[in-house]
Amino acid sequence: MLACKKTNKQLTFCLLLLISFWSGVASSRGFTMDRIEARDDGDSIQVDGKLTLNLTDDVRKALSKSIPLQLNMEFVLKRVRNYIWDKEVAIWVVPIAIFYKPVSDEYVISRPDLFNQQESFGNQHAALERLGVFKQLDLPLEQPINHEKKYILEARIKLDLSKLPAMMRPLVYFSSSWHLNSKWTEWPLKH
Repeated sequence: MLACKKTNKQLTFCLLLLISFWSGVASSRGFTMDRIEARDDGDSIQVDGKLTLNLTDDVRKALSKSIPLQLNMEFVLKRVRNYIWDKEVAIWVVPIAIFYKPVSDEYVISRPDLFNQQESFGNQHAALERLGVFKQLDLPLEQPINHEKKYILEARIKLDLSKLPAMMRPLVYFSSSWHLNSKWTEWPLKH
């Protein structure tokens, strides 16, 4: 009976230790929207921002083996209303990509706001850092917004698994290390 109580305490301690370890690992990977500044310029919304893109080991390894990654930045412009849910005014999906060129030994990022839409880097870390910083990303509006109303811009970024090579997709859909995305965050729209 005494051995059973001692074993239960040891088992509980080991489980708590394992849970704390895994929560530390989970918090060190993934995507976060650190800062977004959005302003209306009449015909479009101009967005500046900073993201943190922490890839898992599996994703880093695939990228270094020349498997291109596409990420989607998703934006939703909403008009704030007092007594009912906010009204969606516009939705944008901005594709961004990172891939490795083994012949030239460089990582290339592609995004609409970049000069010539591409930039090259000598290592993966530098490419991910640059991919996480954007300025004057242009989100076109179909019609001007009402400046007397209050608006917010919701944003998130996620890895698009459907753009991976077809042979990889069945494996990655069931692997938690490939499901990388940020939470939706809200940011005020400046006029």
